[in-house]
Amino acid sequence: MASRSAPCRHAPPGWRWLRYCCTVAVLLCVTLCAAVCASPASAQTLERVTLQLKWTHAFQFAGYYAAFEKGYYREAGLDVTIKAATPGLDVVQRVLAGAAEYGVGTSSLLLARHAGQPVVVLGVIFQHSPLVLVAKTPADQRGLRGVHDLAGKRVMVEPQSEELIAYLRLEGLTKDRYRLLPHSFNTQDFIDGKVEAMSAYVSNEPFYLDRAGVSYQILTPRSGGIDFYGDNLFTTETELAEHPERVAAFREASLRGWHYAMQHPQEVIEWIVTRYAPEQSRDFLRFEAERMVPLLRPDLIELGYMYRGRWQHIAQTYAELGLLPQTVSLDGFLYEPDRPRDYTAALVALGLLAVVSGIALYIHRINK
Repeated sequence: MASRSAPCRHAPPGWRWLRYCCTVAVLLCVTLCAAVCASPASAQTLERVTLQLKWTHAFQFAGYYAAFEKGYYREAGLDVTIKAATPGLDVVQRVLAGAAEYGVGTSSLLLARHAGQPVVVLGVIFQHSPLVLVAKTPADQRGLRGVHDLAGKRVMVEPQSEELIAYLRLEGLTKDRYRLLPHSFNTQDFIDGKVEAMSAYVSNEPFYLDRAGVSYQILTPRSGGIDFYGDNLFTTETELAEHPERVAAFREASLRGWHYAMQHPQEVIEWIVTRYAPEQSRDFLRFEAERMVPLLRPDLIELGYMYRGRWQHIAQTYAELGLLPQTVSLDGFLYEPDRPRDYTAALVALGLLAVVSGIALYIHRINK
């Protein structure tokens, strides 16, 4: 009985040549497709861009360090510089002035947009803002029993903290009922009793207050139903219009970094201590990482996800403060990502298929 392969051994010379050509074409097609898809940046020069952080180097920006250290930015064709901020730096103005293409901002980006500043939010990292008020407790003689006891007291609040002002107003404390002071960004002022309350990040200042043995309480706007986003990645309309593929690549690489950072916090902490902020202690960075988890909720919500209805709620809160009109358009403010389409591999495959088809037709005519 003849084997299944016997007809191939006795096939006409033209068909053996066709089989050979097809095999070579398929191998070339697979190789070229893999090369194009796996290394999109290999055939081009890396584009230089800058990311401006909103604070000094800390675990708060872990995802961006991970995207850099793991090579995600380079794979996306980007040479990224990550710049730390100094107290009082206006990140929005830095980005609008062209000192950076991307920035990390608060929900006050909505106010900037309404004021005519063409900012575009690319994604939300903190689903819940870490911004809170820390205040003295009854353990201290000058302590407070709750938010209403801030009446007549000195309250230190940092810029772009409108959610805290809204919270106090919701509790009946308008600005004329307490002493609003500019933030010194020095926790010692609170420890020494120079102020009775101050704005703080729940993932930051409590670490130092605990170390100092200070008795304090945390007052969060979320207890009053004010739940803002925190640490939003943003860019400008100009960057999006002129470099849409770069915007998409930067966003995707950054979110890849955040996924990695939340799964490997200790590795990121070592990067921060050795390469970004050697003055930070590992204990503090571990504290920060642990406090961030319930704010990001990576177990429930996709990193970068933002909901239009939530932004509308934030806009309504600003409207109640008189900072925005009752109706605000979000068109153009929220980035709507599209998967970048790379047709190179498909074109190569179609070209090779056309060549093989031509050869097959030619051989078929000769044999016939």
